[in-house]
Amino acid sequence: MKPFITLFTLFFGVAASQAQPVIYKDGTTLITGIWSGAGGGGTANLAEVSTNSPYEGSLHYRFDYAYTGWWAGLGLNMDNWGADAPRNLSGYTHLRIAYRGLTSGQTLTVQLRNNSDYGNSVVIGGSASSYTVVDVPVLSLTIGSPLDISAVREIDLSVGNAETGSGTVYFDAIELVNGSTGSEASAATWARANSLHTGLNTANWLEAYWLMPFNAYPETGKYNRANISALRDAGFDAFRLPVTFERICPTTPPYTIDFDQTAFHLVDSMILWAGLFDFRLIIDNHHGYPLTDANYTTEIPRLKAIWAQLAAHYDDLDPEQFLFEVYNEPTNAISSNNFRTVAAEVLASIRANETQTHSVLVGAAGWNSGGELTGFTPLDDPDIIYTFHSYDPFFFTHQGMSWTDPPYFPAMSFPQAGDVEGINQLFDNVKAWSDAYNVPVCLGEYGCATSADATSRCNWIETMTGAFHSNGFSGFYWDAISPTDAFGFYTGGVVSETMVIPCFAAAIGLYAEPLAVEFEDMSIACRDGLPVLNWSAFHSNEGDVFIVERSENGRQWETAGQMRAVPGSYRYEFTDKVAAAYYRLSARYPDGSKHVLRVQTADCGAPEPELILFPNPVSGQLHIKMTGDQKQLTAVRIMNSSGMQVLNRVSAGGFGHAALLDVGNLPGGVYWVQVQCGDETIAGQRLIVR
Repeated sequence: MKPFITLFTLFFGVAASQAQPVIYKDGTTLITGIWSGAGGGGTANLAEVSTNSPYEGSLHYRFDYAYTGWWAGLGLNMDNWGADAPRNLSGYTHLRIAYRGLTSGQTLTVQLRNNSDYGNSVVIGGSASSYTVVDVPVLSLTIGSPLDISAVREIDLSVGNAETGSGTVYFDAIELVNGSTGSEASAATWARANSLHTGLNTANWLEAYWLMPFNAYPETGKYNRANISALRDAGFDAFRLPVTFERICPTTPPYTIDFDQTAFHLVDSMILWAGLFDFRLIIDNHHGYPLTDANYTTEIPRLKAIWAQLAAHYDDLDPEQFLFEVYNEPTNAISSNNFRTVAAEVLASIRANETQTHSVLVGAAGWNSGGELTGFTPLDDPDIIYTFHSYDPFFFTHQGMSWTDPPYFPAMSFPQAGDVEGINQLFDNVKAWSDAYNVPVCLGEYGCATSADATSRCNWIETMTGAFHSNGFSGFYWDAISPTDAFGFYTGGVVSETMVIPCFAAAIGLYAEPLAVEFEDMSIACRDGLPVLNWSAFHSNEGDVFIVERSENGRQWETAGQMRAVPGSYRYEFTDKVAAAYYRLSARYPDGSKHVLRVQTADCGAPEPELILFPNPVSGQLHIKMTGDQKQLTAVRIMNSSGMQVLNRVSAGGFGHAALLDVGNLPGGVYWVQVQCGDETIAGQRLIVR
């Protein structure tokens, strides 16, 4: 346990035996004076009133405001304007406040002050039609700031998030409390987080819902085996797969997912490639429908239903290699406090529908900002990796883009005064938050516009990677291959060492060292029904070892054998003792690192099972039969020409090696029949119904 948490525990023990310190509640107050103001020559009025239904007791504060300069605010003084000593607010985990009001689009923030020492400004929430109670972590109010929680003279509240605005907000029941600080991460999740080193998002692919109106979703060829293999060889050992699950799933109960859609087949491809090329994969729910403070409670059942099915569908994936992410970038329309409620409900749905515990990524509101994360109370689950995104400074990293609002931010250089310090301070604060709660953090997205000048792009990528590397975070770059109007760093989108921008490769750690092995070729032949692997390679180091692995599905691998490498050029031969469908050849170096050299299929075992449909064409009864040494049929699915499932028959006990189905009710046309044998799906066959 970290020392900071130990300190919290000591505080908790002391505070638990005391009356909770009330700042303003039920006739008790520490407030000795008030002030208010508004930007741009606006108006502001703060008063203690008994009307308009206080949250508790007979009084509460009412703040009326109108501003034109992004801000209206107030202060609650607690030292009699300097005549008394500052207040000691230490010993508690959260500052609790009840509030009601604001205009839609505005946010309420809180900040503590001691003379010229200010704490952090932390978002409490957005507009609320009834009194809402929010617990703000005390840690978030002070982390990385000069303020000492044991010496506080003033509590400041601010309204903002829009350039102009007006409205009314009430607040009441301000006190310090001890609440949940969430769970520390398990050893397993710490190990999984630490295995995420050099990451990349497969961007603008399966999350690109904007292609749907043009019937162009999903773009099947944007990422394929060849460029994923090339990116893996470049040094990326973890990929984040954004998928717009919510927009390819029904929006009305019971929210049943059709897993036969093309997008899910492409997800399966990435899962297969993760097995073939040995990388970690985060399956990310991206570009979901907006969550707001007004709608989040009604959206929870839909999100829980979707994740219940996703968790069950992907339950068999190895938790050491595959991770989930519940929701990408909740915006400022929902507070982190309310999004925490959403995340907790979704997480419970995942846990209830998996048989092995996967680590799950969760971020805070504010588009997964780091500032919001430091104000987030961890969830009561030990298997979470917390995530944040950083495109700071935003107007620099998004300059010249056609899709921003407004489009085409003007050209800027990097760094400007304070840019580097601001980035480093944010990352230091996130690291302090991670240490305090003993939970892992990763940088889920970062990227810089292709339209920025070359020198500034290099300056930025070096600053950003330095910030997350020095704090021990993994980082996932957003979109390496899009050459224009995006963030790519491969010239022309061609993934090769000769086409990468050198400063990006150096900063991220790509093509870092020449391989000790120069791989030449590999083939697999069959001898007496067993696979024989032949390969040639040149080795320059002593102590290297070739590892041969086998797999039946490309996902679960076991070691078939090892061979010590011979220095210089040499041809190797390895005969496996059993026949498998896939073989993976890797080189393991003396430092323990491993590099995948080649993945290849083999066909030395029993004959492939064959699916037989008769009669075909058919007008009534359809006979389905499997030949070959195959498990019995357990499921039959029929899809129409649009890919929609029209018939699904499942037998827990199995149909045997043949099944009889009545397809007479299907309209005439062309269909696709797919069968499942045990846990293996067999390639389908075309069927014509008359």
